[in-house]
Amino acid sequence: MNAFQPKTIYVDVDDVVSRTTETYPAVVAQQFGKTVSFEDLTGFDLKFCFQLTDNEFQYFFDLVHQPDFLLGFKPVDGAVQTLKAWADMGHVIDIVTGRPTSAQEPTLAWLAMHHVPFRGFIMVDKYNRPGNDMSLAISKQELSMMDYDLAVEDSPDMAMFLARDMDVPTALIHRPWNRECIIHDNLVRCTSWKEIYPMVKEVALEGHE
Repeated sequence: MNAFQPKTIYVDVDDVVSRTTETYPAVVAQQFGKTVSFEDLTGFDLKFCFQLTDNEFQYFFDLVHQPDFLLGFKPVDGAVQTLKAWADMGHVIDIVTGRPTSAQEPTLAWLAMHHVPFRGFIMVDKYNRPGNDMSLAISKQELSMMDYDLAVEDSPDMAMFLARDMDVPTALIHRPWNRECIIHDNLVRCTSWKEIYPMVKEVALEGHE
């Protein structure tokens, strides 16, 4: 009989645990009078999707990363319940976010507010954002040296980095901006946390073969 082996799981924040981007169209409509639906956000470049100038996008980016704004997001359906169930089973959860380092404190406060269980909170410079404090964040190269048994992401580029470059089984939560993501053996597209939940058991079974 095999002894229980806890799995180490990478979990992104925005649009994976936090209902983030769905709040953006209302902000853009209010601030700039532009009507763009959530389903129209078919790329990861929000400046392009919302047709914002450089100055407009910088204003928008700063606005949606204000602490009060970040604290107002609701959790994605099923996310917290699934993470609690995994933690109760003894699995190890790392919250891994590409948010700017200036958002560290409100992000940690949001996770505490919603009782999200995790061992590690890791900020990664996923998108080479200027102004990140690299004493608070690690590079993608540093991330690649870490071992995960499962990852949950929404970014098509990060999902492929995890699946292909890090060889991690990755659940890609279906969002408008990842519809065109390349197919990969390590990548499974999921529409909900209900579909993601059993993937830990599948990973465990593969580990015992």
